[in-house]
Amino acid sequence: MLRRARRAGLIDRDPQNLPVPLGGLSPRRQPHAVAIPIRLWRRRRAEVIASIGLLLAIAAAVLTVTRPALAVYLEGDTVHVGGLTLSHPSGNGGLTEGRLYTGAATLLLITHANGSVVASSVTYLGGQRATGVCSFGPPTATAVTERCVLHIGATSITCDDALRFAAPGSWRRRCSDGQMLTVAVPSGAEVIPLPFPLDR
Repeated sequence: MLRRARRAGLIDRDPQNLPVPLGGLSPRRQPHAVAIPIRLWRRRRAEVIASIGLLLAIAAAVLTVTRPALAVYLEGDTVHVGGLTLSHPSGNGGLTEGRLYTGAATLLLITHANGSVVASSVTYLGGQRATGVCSFGPPTATAVTERCVLHIGATSITCDDALRFAAPGSWRRRCSDGQMLTVAVPSGAEVIPLPFPLDR
């Protein structure tokens, strides 16, 4: 009866204590279980990305080393330029000077008495007209060298090529645009100038 009287006066003299959690009244979230692959990725992603980059670099180096060298040479009446062949036309195409070879490109070789050769070519590369002129030799006791000027569209490039007799079988080409290239000459084939936009 006393309890009722106290409540009638609108003051509760006997409050009930409700326990409040120490973390406050905001709801607690249960932590999710994160899959093991995701946890590993979060911890190791920098190392994984670096490893993938290293593997790609190694693969590029292996492809560069194992790729067969581009070959340019004369065999019989046929000039081989990579996968292309140029043939010597009957009657030398009506020319009285030099030796002409035609096909996907046109090549003219003019040989001088001292063993030097001037070579010029015309072809198309990526829809652009490409021309080249090389001054080849004459050979020395240790090497044969040449200087070439290539025009691809409106671009002009100079290249210096050297074939060392101490290590026969390949030209080393260095061009003004930074290109460095090895060009093979198979055993038994004849060395010719390289007035072509090779490997571009």
